[in-house]
Amino acid sequence: MMSDEEIRHRILKNSMDLAAEQGWNAMSLSDAARRCNVSLDMARKLFPCKSSLLLYLNRLADQAALKQSYQHQPVPEYLFDLFMERFDTFQQYRQGLISAIHSLPLNPPLAFLLQIAIQNSMKWLAEAAEINTSGLRGIACIKGLTAIWALNMRIWLKDESSDLSQTMASLDKSFKKAGKFARYCVQRTVTDQNGKKKNQVDNSYYSDKDGNQQ
Repeated sequence: MMSDEEIRHRILKNSMDLAAEQGWNAMSLSDAARRCNVSLDMARKLFPCKSSLLLYLNRLADQAALKQSYQHQPVPEYLFDLFMERFDTFQQYRQGLISAIHSLPLNPPLAFLLQIAIQNSMKWLAEAAEINTSGLRGIACIKGLTAIWALNMRIWLKDESSDLSQTMASLDKSFKKAGKFARYCVQRTVTDQNGKKKNQVDNSYYSDKDGNQQ
């Protein structure tokens, strides 16, 4: 007997396949459930609406990224890896997701909901790198990561390469540029010899104009 999580995966895959074939607006959860032999009451329980499909996919992308533990490597390198894990997850549902994204201009509530979800994802990714996300600096950091994600999401939408080389190159460039501003918003929470926690600037994020760490 399949677990709820396995059923979610099946419904998600079939929903995205239908979205790729028919378009996001034409796709229905009931059709997806029938395609994968899941009862409608179970589909309704797991995915109350189509928006919940995208939120679930975003959560899967977060889970894939956050499996990579922080090993105190330079923060940009770590965040680059986390971002690419998210893109790799999205790549599995590429055409269906692209159809959903193209529908967003005509669906402001869904666009707003996804914006909140992505900002929450960026908060998790920042905290995975042990970045302090509280206060004005933390808010600025989350907004900065959200902007980097949005910019490179546009690249991903057009990236037809098998290895996402265009997305990787753009993302690398984005993080190098971000190093110029990181000193204003990236702080780490560290514990001193007396066991007290304090915030300090993270020099590993800084880069010079050529993208080299300082």
